Parts: sequence; C-alpha cells; structure tokens
Amino acid sequence: MMPDNAPLSLSLWALSIAFNERLSRELASLGITSAEFRLIGEVLQCPDGIRQSELARRLSVSAPTVSAAVARMERSGLLVRRPDLKDPRAKLVSVAPRAPLAEGAVVLSRIEADLAAGLSDEEHTTLGDSMTRLAQALAGTPGDL
Repeated sequence: MMPDNAPLSLSLWALSIAFNERLSRELASLGITSAEFRLIGEVLQCPDGIRQSELARRLSVSAPTVSAAVARMERSGLLVRRPDLKDPRAKLVSVAPRAPLAEGAVVLSRIEADLAAGLSDEEHTTLGDSMTRLAQALAGTPGDL
C-alpha cells in the first residue's frame, strides 16, 4: 500500500505493475502474453493492416522483436502478414479473420470493471482525463498542462 503522500511517479509505477501483473495472470489462460496482447491492440487500430516497422515504433521495440512476435502469433492463428502493395519489401500485419479475440475483450472488460468499481462517474471521468494529460506530459507533448 502506498502512503497518501507518495510521489506521483511511484504511485503510477505501482499502478502500472499491478495492472501488468493482473493482465498477465488473466491472459496466461488464453496462451498469450501482455506484450502480445498489446501488439494485437495496435494491429486492431489499423483495419487495413500495419507495417511491422510501424508496430515496432509504436511499441518501442526493435523490428526483429516484432517480426518474431508476429511470426509466433501468425502460427497460432491470431495474425496474418501480407505484402504491402506500396512497398514489396514491407509486410502488412492484420488480425486473422477467425482470430479468437473475444476472450481477450472479456479480460479487459473485467479489469476495467474492477478499476471503476470504487469510483463515481465523475471520478472516473476526471481520472481518465488526468491520466491522458500525464501521459502527454511524459511523452513531451504537454498539451493543455
């Protein structure tokens, strides 16, 4: 338990660790890691597909790391790769047509419900706004701060 006057950075760190541990535990039964789940989330944002190099940039990992993860997930039926018609050297990654993603959505819904359980609607909105601004500040784009 963090003391009430703990530095914000330590509170965020503790929250991040708790979230990742919970997510990892729940995803283990589905046979995927939290990193793979995050990769799927990025791919889902691009229905026409996304280049592996762009995935690497968004995830802040190396291109070979993404390539290996995508290959594993392609073998397990979660993702597909196809040539990028604009650049024959590049591959576009998409979610496989019959990928079993519903269970992952259930995991996220359950975690979201637990996170929101102790908050009023106003607190939930305020916290979401604050977290967005904090993420922008850490990314070097403070916006309205």
